[in-house]
Amino acid sequence: MAKKIHPTAIVEPGAQLGDGVEIGAYAFIGSHVVLGDGCSVHHHGTVQGNAVLGKENEIFPFAMIGGRTQDLKYRGGDPPLHIGDRNTFREFVSVHCATFEEVATTIGDDNHVLAYAHIAHECTLGNHIIISSQAVLGGHVQIDSFANIGGASAIHQFCKVGAYAMLAGGSALVQDLPPYMLAEGNRARIRAYNKIGLQRNGFTEDEIGQVRHLFRILYENNLNVADAIGAINCENQVSEKIKQPVLDFYATSSRGIAN
Repeated sequence: MAKKIHPTAIVEPGAQLGDGVEIGAYAFIGSHVVLGDGCSVHHHGTVQGNAVLGKENEIFPFAMIGGRTQDLKYRGGDPPLHIGDRNTFREFVSVHCATFEEVATTIGDDNHVLAYAHIAHECTLGNHIIISSQAVLGGHVQIDSFANIGGASAIHQFCKVGAYAMLAGGSALVQDLPPYMLAEGNRARIRAYNKIGLQRNGFTEDEIGQVRHLFRILYENNLNVADAIGAINCENQVSEKIKQPVLDFYATSSRGIAN
């Protein structure tokens, strides 16, 4: 499939463009960039730095993908940004490369990043994530698949958000948000389990009931963390499929769990 490059676009020598790539008016593509088949960069979009994108990604006007890290520890070089397939980056989104060449900022597949959102250096995103407008991810943040980050929210560096979790709009997350849970506030606290998100992602009523049971153990039974984890390990009403991601998340949390 032929490429379509507007005559006003700047594509620096060395950039690698796959089949069917479309570059709009006044867009900029840097010399180290790799765009996979079917990628689209709308007018005034920018992809630069050591950015490697897979197939069918769409970059909207004035988005900047592959910008240099804002981390003051940066000492030069060409740190990478790796992006998978079928991601959408809306207007004025910024995604930064890593600080050091030995690591990467990494984004998976089928994510939807809305206008003005920011993804900082060394962030790691899974698949099927929604990041709403003006949300800000500090450096080294990890977002697991199917999570939902609300608009105008902020996530402190090194925090983790578990699979199928939701951070409500306008919140500030400074500790880790476990799988399936919904957090809200400044500083964000666990308010409920993410029932709507689970329904939308195909969980059965029985599975949602198991998540509700986990939520009660963790947040309504007045147990400390060690006792709650022990109770979950012994819990027969919850399948391994549902409880193991929560147990693994708690075991690997380094910033502590939002309460």
